[in-house]
Amino acid sequence: MGRAGVVVTTVAALAPAPASAAPPHQKTAVPAYWSPTTPDGLTGFRRLAQNRPTTGIVVVNGSRSMPEAPFSRAWADAIEAMHNAGIKVLVYVDTGYLGVEFGQGAHRTRDGETSPEAWTAQIERDIDDWYALYGGYGVDGVFLDQTIATCGAEGEHVARYAAISARIRSTHPHAHIALNPGHPTEQCYEGVADTILSFEGDYQSYLAHTPPEWELAHADHDKFWHLVYDVPTREDMAAVVARSKANGAGYVYVTDRGHDPYPWDVIAGYWDAELGEVAGVVDTTAPAAPREATAVASPVQVVLRWRGSLDNVAVTDYEVLRDGVPVGTTHDTAFTATGLQPGTAYTFSVRARDVAGNASTPSAPVTVTTPPASVLAPAGCVTPTAAQYRADFTRDFTHRRVFIDSDDDPATGWALPPGQPQGMDHMVEGSVLYRYTGPGWAWEPVAEVEQEVAGPTFTWRVSTDVLAEAVGSRQVVVFNGSDGAEDFSDPVVVVATDDCSAEAFPSAPRHARGGR
Repeated sequence: MGRAGVVVTTVAALAPAPASAAPPHQKTAVPAYWSPTTPDGLTGFRRLAQNRPTTGIVVVNGSRSMPEAPFSRAWADAIEAMHNAGIKVLVYVDTGYLGVEFGQGAHRTRDGETSPEAWTAQIERDIDDWYALYGGYGVDGVFLDQTIATCGAEGEHVARYAAISARIRSTHPHAHIALNPGHPTEQCYEGVADTILSFEGDYQSYLAHTPPEWELAHADHDKFWHLVYDVPTREDMAAVVARSKANGAGYVYVTDRGHDPYPWDVIAGYWDAELGEVAGVVDTTAPAAPREATAVASPVQVVLRWRGSLDNVAVTDYEVLRDGVPVGTTHDTAFTATGLQPGTAYTFSVRARDVAGNASTPSAPVTVTTPPASVLAPAGCVTPTAAQYRADFTRDFTHRRVFIDSDDDPATGWALPPGQPQGMDHMVEGSVLYRYTGPGWAWEPVAEVEQEVAGPTFTWRVSTDVLAEAVGSRQVVVFNGSDGAEDFSDPVVVVATDDCSAEAFPSAPRHARGGR
């Protein structure tokens, strides 16, 4: 299942449904091969974290199919959120079929080696690195990809995997170990792993698939996991899930994504409906109400947080109400309400919704008053030779920043919170100018800039000798104060001029913002 390719099982004829007893409590197991450092990727992991109890396993795969290094706070947070929700988080480790040649060329380690010994050494390093970097955030086990399905002469293949499994358990006794040969294994692997991914292929192949007898007869359905991609419609998905139950798979994941470009880089389009099919119940039970809602206010926004809700199938999202009126939804247990007025009281509550559309009663209300605005009188001026930015900070912020969309393109650069401009490609913090490199909060220092402080008024001057591209014909600028809570100025559109003298760049009136 590595990023380089997918094992496809091809069977020509439609097989009859097997006579295996359906698993009593089937769950989903998701290969979540995307990054939490992007907004969509982060949303995907937050969404999975709410899908308890029906989602049982999530596999996280580093951006290069190896441990995500150096340490990433975003990856740690994603792992922790899912683990805390009761989901088993497994880390991806490529085993390359231990370099054994199966007619398609031997897989090579990152050092270019093909021997089983070299592969074993790399596997052990990757396992150790994953646990060293993220073990403390809730790693629950290891997903060994591209594993061999045959025992080998005198059991040599299974013996190597058994040794890897034993090494994992020697240092992490409670680790959940999964193998992925992508098709049925010989029974010698039964005791090597907790779960075997015994089918990975497309829709048509799965309809023709019948597991081997030892798999069908096995008492522990959680031993087997089936992955099926290129399943086009919700109705097709339901048919595949039903067949997976008949096939005795304790874990399943079905997606409408095809082999091209890649099946596992985004969650299935019918995901909520899939959770309901896997749970296999008529869901008329509403989730429990969210609990312990709290609010932290800045002048124009409020950050809400709450304890996640429980449901008999899966919570899908949360609806946020402001003064009794819905104002947004989120897959997370946090929400930022934007576009608020400084010095104004608001009352918020939250209700959970499940995959069947049942809504909980609202949480206990939380009332909060936004403080007065504290980043005032934003102004800017730009000439062919220099740019100047100025604002009043009426509070002693830990950080004072100027976010600059210097190319006037909201599609490139750092995304400010909802309700604020997007595409900030430069930032001044203190007396340093930075260029956005992404993804996530990633900025490259460019040079020192001139900073002038006169009481609450901060002025920054950037020369074209420092960064020419920061001086465009039109810029969008937002000033930010941060000290645990965030405050943002009104956006300022700065159009190029020939003069930034006192006449062209006058003192802006010192009053509370308007226009919101």
